[in-house]
Amino acid sequence: MLSLSTVSLATVSLAALACAPAASVTTELQIGGMVCASCSEAITFALTKLPGIESVAIDHSSGHAVIRHDPARTSRDAIVATITGLGYTVAP
Repeated sequence: MLSLSTVSLATVSLAALACAPAASVTTELQIGGMVCASCSEAITFALTKLPGIESVAIDHSSGHAVIRHDPARTSRDAIVATITGLGYTVAP
């Protein structure tokens, strides 16, 4: 027999699952055209303005970028468009 507290706890647990955020993904890109730390800072600043961006880490010397984001809010294409819109290139 279920008690009222057991039912309430189950309801709360199901509600928490329903409201849980979507799984984030990590997108790794190779960015061309960066020559200094200011370049990576400009890209980082622009990307953090996009919805769903959780973190951005860019190494300007290697051109490697790691972006953690919610794919339901910001797609890889939107990230690439933001970077290329700033005048940088992104390897396919």
